[in-house]
Amino acid sequence: MKNKEKLENELFIKKNNFLAVFGKLYMLIQKSYFKNVRGPLFTYVVPIFFTVMLYLLFKDTFNKGNPASALLGYFALPSLWVIVSLSSTIVEWKNSIFLKRVETTGINKPLFITTIALFYFMVTWTGVIVELIVGFSLDSEHAKILYKEMNWGYFFLAVCMLILVAISIGILLGGLMNDEGLSQGVSLIIYFICMFFSGIMLDPRLYEGTEGLRIFTYFVPLKYPVAILLFSQYQKGSWDTAGFNIGRWDERETPLFKDFTQTWQPVLGSILIISTLFTLGIFMFRWHKSR
Repeated sequence: MKNKEKLENELFIKKNNFLAVFGKLYMLIQKSYFKNVRGPLFTYVVPIFFTVMLYLLFKDTFNKGNPASALLGYFALPSLWVIVSLSSTIVEWKNSIFLKRVETTGINKPLFITTIALFYFMVTWTGVIVELIVGFSLDSEHAKILYKEMNWGYFFLAVCMLILVAISIGILLGGLMNDEGLSQGVSLIIYFICMFFSGIMLDPRLYEGTEGLRIFTYFVPLKYPVAILLFSQYQKGSWDTAGFNIGRWDERETPLFKDFTQTWQPVLGSILIISTLFTLGIFMFRWHKSR
């Protein structure tokens, strides 16, 4: 009976416009997202809270340069929270009838995952835009200078890659795990590692002076798009002089290290991570909770 129902649904999808089916699935995911307070909470409220708190606490520690440059890392917070939010949501769907209903419609995994990725990509961008507004309201004088001098092309590229890396991690974790508590625990571990060792919360100059830690950061997925995000503050500059990239707070200081030498390196690293994680996510995604 179930096979007959699934076959009928597959024929329905083939007969109907692909975009119509895609649109209905998109709306279904959107409804589920806004129905649970966790989605908007992690996308807007929590990032704003951390941005305001951290900037007000640490902005006076910037004795050199524009203190608003610290905001760049905080702009990645909506993307970072996707890891926790999305993985928990998928596991929650597994434990309900949501995914069972989606599967019986004949929708395949690549289409379902693509729809999830597109929705979270769009909604996370709105969170980043809100962060830009909050950053300006926090310190309009310095933020105005930062926004004026920024390379917005690099900023757009960095945010897109940040969101996609976070989405791919969330889908992989959610697709593999069945227990919501375990999913949240693992995703939070990854979250805090990325927060402290990718350049989001702490400037790389604070910890990459230690060779072992610097090597470790290359295994942190968000390090690569965050590097592009931090580099976007230099409208005209090079990786050889970017302080966060060479471990130098002042031009008179001797560089302690060099993470990247050209832009293509973190871009390529981000693309490889995104493609690898999405591929694994599609192949290892399970519709049902394992018995």
